[in-house]
Amino acid sequence: MLQRSRKILIISDVEDIGQSISKILGPGYEFFLSPADEPVFTIGGRTLPDVLVLDIAAPDLRAEIARTIHNDERISALDVICLMNEDEDDEKTKRFVSDLFTIVNRSEDFHEVAEKIKSIFDEINGGTDNTDDEKSDDEILAESQSCLNNMSYQLIKAISLLAEVKDPCFRGHSRRSASLAKEILKRMGGTEEEQMRIYYAALVHDIGMVAIPDHIVGKRASLSEEEFNDLRQHTIIGSKIFSGVTQIPEINQGIRWHHERYDGTGYPDGLSGEDIPLAARIIAAADAYDSMTSEMVYRSSMGQQQVREEFIKGSGTQFDPEIAKIILSIIYDDKNFERRQISKNDWKILLVDDDPMILKMAEYILSRYKQYKILQASSGRAALKILREETDIDLILLDVEMPLMDGIETLIRIRSDELTRSLPVIFVTADSSRETLSKALKFGISGYIAKPFTPTFFVKKINEILNKNI
Repeated sequence: MLQRSRKILIISDVEDIGQSISKILGPGYEFFLSPADEPVFTIGGRTLPDVLVLDIAAPDLRAEIARTIHNDERISALDVICLMNEDEDDEKTKRFVSDLFTIVNRSEDFHEVAEKIKSIFDEINGGTDNTDDEKSDDEILAESQSCLNNMSYQLIKAISLLAEVKDPCFRGHSRRSASLAKEILKRMGGTEEEQMRIYYAALVHDIGMVAIPDHIVGKRASLSEEEFNDLRQHTIIGSKIFSGVTQIPEINQGIRWHHERYDGTGYPDGLSGEDIPLAARIIAAADAYDSMTSEMVYRSSMGQQQVREEFIKGSGTQFDPEIAKIILSIIYDDKNFERRQISKNDWKILLVDDDPMILKMAEYILSRYKQYKILQASSGRAALKILREETDIDLILLDVEMPLMDGIETLIRIRSDELTRSLPVIFVTADSSRETLSKALKFGISGYIAKPFTPTFFVKKINEILNKNI
């Protein structure tokens, strides 16, 4: 039998809290951290912890998370410890939280919460600190598999970028197709887990393109019959690359059959109707939509009305009628035509600042220029989340003085990630101290804009940095 460690999930923005408590408790405990602004309540996407610890300073956010836990039957059954300041004066929130969870006073050394965790496990084990608590081998292996799945998802994201390197036209294609495939399945009633599975399947649907010669992928003229036959091989090559990945069957289904047509005239196997797996039918529609709305080497992107007409015409022939209907509803809801590739002359800029007025002002200045598409994040952690999901950001405007994770720490994390380390970053801050500038230069800022700034200088500096990185 394999020994089972005790799993504690901490929702907090104090990143070393788990290490601090672990030093007090000693071996036999595993700690996992989830950010307070985007909490998750499972480990590796599936496994529930033994104990949940809430360390959230903001009373409103704490109450919101408490309600979420209370309304979820699985999570509400857990032992939950909530850290609160002894002098907290929000009695209403305090009463609400204390009715649901065990309240422990927050302290700098975390000894009190460590003792509480230990006492909970003592009660679970019948009053003794039994470190030999065991699960079956199958249960332990299932939990290990869950963690491996989480790691696999991260690898899939990285692998998906390989196809985009082949040609500029593929830039962001996998991510946009994956986002749309997820939305389609959501509207079809798919569970959150099913939505994530198809999202990751769609991310790598074109992976076989890495083996197709560049002169075919990037050819501006029409392909010859022989070249088109070579291009079609990407579905078979891709499915061979992922043939050993069986944990998520949607991946191979999407890779091999995303060019099948509902009427049976597609490739590589000529499947038709519902003989084509659902994942492949969804990815086929998402892939086609993004191709239509993107600049290709052989044609310009289509307008929204033309895309709508293509899906009406292709319903029942190229596309599953139900899925085509859902695509049409998505088009109808997309009033500003945001589901499309940004023009290659356009720039996607991420604004990161905890001051909503600065975000609003910066967006107002940049919104006057059509070439900018703006994304916003109110914290360093929120910015890192966006960077994981958005693969085609061109520039980051980053504040220095932010709570929990400041601009320096955020910059360090950006530079330590293979996928984001080369992105240009401009500091936009009132902190012009020598120490801050020295740290910023050490980790490679591309520019500096001092607050307050004029609109003319703001735009000039942004264009200067962007034009350096063309």
